[in-house]
Amino acid sequence: MADAQRPFHAAVAAAYDRHSGFTLIEILITCTIIGILASITVPTYIARRVTANESAIVATLRAVAQAQFQFRAQNSVDTNGDAVSEYGTLGELAGLDPLRGQTLPLTQRLLSTTLGKLDNQGHAIVHGYRVAMYLPDSTGAGVLGTLANRPLFDAVLARDYYTCIAWPMSANITGHRSFFVNQQGTVMKTLVDCYSGLERVPPAGAALLGTSSPDVITSQELAVNTTGADGQRWAPVN
Repeated sequence: MADAQRPFHAAVAAAYDRHSGFTLIEILITCTIIGILASITVPTYIARRVTANESAIVATLRAVAQAQFQFRAQNSVDTNGDAVSEYGTLGELAGLDPLRGQTLPLTQRLLSTTLGKLDNQGHAIVHGYRVAMYLPDSTGAGVLGTLANRPLFDAVLARDYYTCIAWPMSANITGHRSFFVNQQGTVMKTLVDCYSGLERVPPAGAALLGTSSPDVITSQELAVNTTGADGQRWAPVN
């Protein structure tokens, strides 16, 4: 009887072996389906993230403009004692750095502490963007707003001028456009993805007109729907 059942058991075992794994064709079909789904979902995810990042960074630059207005209104920094306040750095606005000419920071910060924490390049990193604040030196050129650079700021020009620029950490992945704001409070945007990370960094006066150098920030004219000092076309954010 046992010998008679052996063929039956062998057939069952063979059938089990045939269905215990995937065939090569099944694996190829599965990989193809996964690839199709990825090609649809990944670009959609990136596009949504870019849109969200750009909206967040515009709100951030508007917050910077408001913080600078308050900073001057409350006469936070007056290094030359002329009773007219100067604009602040990100570290000062966020209440992390001692105010220029003083030993203590702001008692009530005007910006998120995230914006006051600068990396080794002097940039804040938020919402997939690099953010840089510039104040003028005696020639009107923008100087990156770091602790080390504070002796270079011109006390008279820093009463009237600053620029703050944000650009994607990785173009077309964390953001497309770059953004700019200065003492006028209008947030400007590029129309193309011209800046990216540390490979393509915008100059201090990028969205300004009438400057002899793209680094000069002592201009009252914005490049509204035209080419700025950096050679790129800029437009106001609606």
